[in-house]
Amino acid sequence: MKFLPIILLMTFFVFSCYTVQDLKPSYKLSEGMTKKEVTAIMGAPIKSDFSGGVEEWHYCKTGFSTDEYLALFFYEGRLIEKRNYTVTSVDVGGVSGTCEKFIKRGNYKEPDVVAEIRRR
Repeated sequence: MKFLPIILLMTFFVFSCYTVQDLKPSYKLSEGMTKKEVTAIMGAPIKSDFSGGVEEWHYCKTGFSTDEYLALFFYEGRLIEKRNYTVTSVDVGGVSGTCEKFIKRGNYKEPDVVAEIRRR
């Protein structure tokens, strides 16, 4: 019984270091959907930012050695592109933590259509 508080604390610590967003429903997304429609399917993004007329949303799922990501790109309030990417522990020099810390790393690549819009 002496170890129960320690075990509970360790369990809380381990599970608090993970972000688990369900990325599977992304197959339901299609170009032209509104942000409201996307949110109804995927929920709120873990992070969003706006640059050069394009809004970018990120969803992620923390793994043990590889984190999974989904990046969604909106222009004028409509979905124009979606990209899956991963970030491994090698990509971040062995640093660990929740996937929120490693957005836009690993094999992330901005879609060509987004780069073109931002260059205008």
